[in-house]
Amino acid sequence: MYSVLLVEDDLQLAKIVKRILESKNFLVDLVENGNEAIEKIKKRDYDIYLIDINIPGVNGLELVKFIREVKNSGFIIMITASVEEYNFIKAYEYGCDDYIKKPFHSTELEVRIKHLLEKMERIKFDDYEFVFTTGDLFKNKEPIYLRKKEKKLLSLLLRSPNLTVNTEKIISYVWGNDFKGKEPPVRQLVNELRKKFDKDYIKTVVGVGYRFEI
Repeated sequence: MYSVLLVEDDLQLAKIVKRILESKNFLVDLVENGNEAIEKIKKRDYDIYLIDINIPGVNGLELVKFIREVKNSGFIIMITASVEEYNFIKAYEYGCDDYIKKPFHSTELEVRIKHLLEKMERIKFDDYEFVFTTGDLFKNKEPIYLRKKEKKLLSLLLRSPNLTVNTEKIISYVWGNDFKGKEPPVRQLVNELRKKFDKDYIKTVVGVGYRFEI
């Protein structure tokens, strides 16, 4: 059963959306403001985050930024009554995956969620396919061997394609508490992963981290 965090202060709309999603067997937590959402996010992971951009407390944009800083999983759909260019650009810059404008039909929401969930299991680009659930990489359906840490790094980068993942997050996700002493060899691991592809997909963002461009 997929889980959804719905952040919406229009309770009439929120209850309708919650009822629709629950009828499709989603587990839905509903909160009315950004502060409550942060507390929920600290306690658990969600598969889908539905976030109204104009909510009390921590606003929708800042909430997206927070989610991407502390979570590696989950897709974010922004909900808004109007698409202002600044909000649109910032939402994607911070890491949202899709945008839906009020008023919207339930079918539109269901289709957008279905599309994102299909991406949760695997991602395809050029001749390659990566399966998130197993960490397996294929080129033209032929397997490419990856070591454990290479699988974790690739999974992290491909969860946010075309977005920069900072070095601190990479260290936390790939090494966790296993590495003690000197700085983990992030650059070495990235270079080893680069060798698995016939194209330089992994870009270095100097002083920040790395980005997988597809």
